Amino acid sequence: MLSACAIAASPPSATLAGTAWQVHSVNGRQAPANSDYSVRFEDGGSISARFGCNSIGGHYAIAGSTLTIGDLMQTLMGCPEPATTFESQGSAVFNRPMAMSRSESDRVPYEYLSLKNQAGEIILMRRTF
Repeated sequence: MLSACAIAASPPSATLAGTAWQVHSVNGRQAPANSDYSVRFEDGGSISARFGCNSIGGHYAIAGSTLTIGDLMQTLMGCPEPATTFESQGSAVFNRPMAMSRSESDRVPYEYLSLKNQAGEIILMRRTF
């Protein structure tokens, strides 16, 4: 759980451009190890994600601590579990504005980013060095 390892929470910075994150969990369910469950925030405001076997992409905007994704597109290959569940739940979260919060971890060198709304929560993790 994120709350067990977070030591300091802070508002997210206005830019996530150029950062790549690994999906730690979706709605409390940890992503499978050794898989490509990831989110990338590109320069120019584009976002790409994988929650299993399909690719998701669109454009993002940040206002304060709210992340909004627009023009969301997704490939539609049939995927085995757990990818099907992760993709449907992750897409549901991406389809609504998300409250963001960043935290450092006692498991240095990792940083966490929580994306949360009424559809659920995605926890992202990245190495800080």
